[in-house]
Amino acid sequence: MTRIILSLLFGLFFCTNLSAEVYSTDATLVSQDDNIITVRSSAVADKKKDAALLAAKSAFHTLFHAGIEGVKDGTPMVAVERNDYDYRFFSESRYINYITSEVKTVGDKKVGNKVRVTVQLSINVKSLIADLQHNNMSISPSWGVASAKKSTSALNPTIVIVPGLKASKGSDFQAMLEAIDASEAKKYALDKMTGEFTKKGYKTRNFVSQLRNSKKDEMMRTESQSDINTMIVQQLPGDIIVTVDAAVVTDANNQMECQLSISAVESQTNGNLASATFPSGKYYKGNVSESELVDYAFKKIKADFFNQIKTSFEAMVSQGREVYVDMTISNSIDDWDFDQDSPSTGDNFKDVLDEWLRSHAQNSVYDMSNNTDKYIHMTVNIPLWNVERGRSYTLSNFSSDLKKFLKTQLGDGYKASVTAQGQKLEIMIQ
Repeated sequence: MTRIILSLLFGLFFCTNLSAEVYSTDATLVSQDDNIITVRSSAVADKKKDAALLAAKSAFHTLFHAGIEGVKDGTPMVAVERNDYDYRFFSESRYINYITSEVKTVGDKKVGNKVRVTVQLSINVKSLIADLQHNNMSISPSWGVASAKKSTSALNPTIVIVPGLKASKGSDFQAMLEAIDASEAKKYALDKMTGEFTKKGYKTRNFVSQLRNSKKDEMMRTESQSDINTMIVQQLPGDIIVTVDAAVVTDANNQMECQLSISAVESQTNGNLASATFPSGKYYKGNVSESELVDYAFKKIKADFFNQIKTSFEAMVSQGREVYVDMTISNSIDDWDFDQDSPSTGDNFKDVLDEWLRSHAQNSVYDMSNNTDKYIHMTVNIPLWNVERGRSYTLSNFSSDLKKFLKTQLGDGYKASVTAQGQKLEIMIQ
């Protein structure tokens, strides 16, 4: 049977112009049994045999990048797309190895001067996941893979690279933009660092373009009293914030040197992931440009620095983000406290809070032992990924879930006001 499948698909493969292929996402689940799923997929091409081959490939492409309804809640198998893997998987016909039954044509019809063909095939998803893991692909954790904590989109995080600022220059986004415009070395270092992360497979955000193109007043406000790290955490769309400073100085002997300082923090909690300074070495002024000094400094960066960022972030994904929560009762409340039953449910408040924290903390790691009738201090390790929904889980998500829980317990008589400050949540019951 395998030989028949191989012969059929290889024959179809050599008749198809790969460069012109456009995969469809028209794939539906027929059945699933343990590690085997049977799907139907359609595609359009000039010839029937080309459309049949493209439909078979589209089944895998949909499974990888769009998800198939009914299979792991429609979550894509691959969390972070890599073009090199896709190219080899399809152009080298490697997908054939994961088809377990004959590819059947179950329908075809004319679409203008083309033909739409629907095929049915069965796929061994266990073997397919093994191949993805072997190739270090990022697998969506909702697929329940044992090593998913090392292959979520969180572990292929989005990097936002920003310039370092001196306190005297201000601490807002306008100051950042001015710093970039004023320093050839700093601007070049930002571009260079962006390229370094891109080459290592990270997704990056072009910070300079974000600043220049942003039309949001809050992104450029100069009157903010927030420190720069807090503003970055709140406003930049990334998982890791990398701050880069390239300071070029000339000494008394007319020698120039660039001190390249790099630090990386996790955006939600501002937790430190890595930091280091790399000197370019000294060169006589006039013999080198500032950009060349930056290049020399970059050559001093070892792979260990990037590995440190990755390892630190992996540990955070495995252990969760540590968040501090302080819950207090307003002075205006004199008819209820935390040692009593919940006004809405009648259950002991601290008991149900303890159970809620247990179910929402990463690996059930939390502590609320420091408490009185008017005050509860909690430390909670919250996950970076919502496995059930197949997406990231942020401090904002946790805060929202906590507010919903409190509303169910407090009812309409009391209100929970939540204030987020970096790694800490302040909750006032009023």
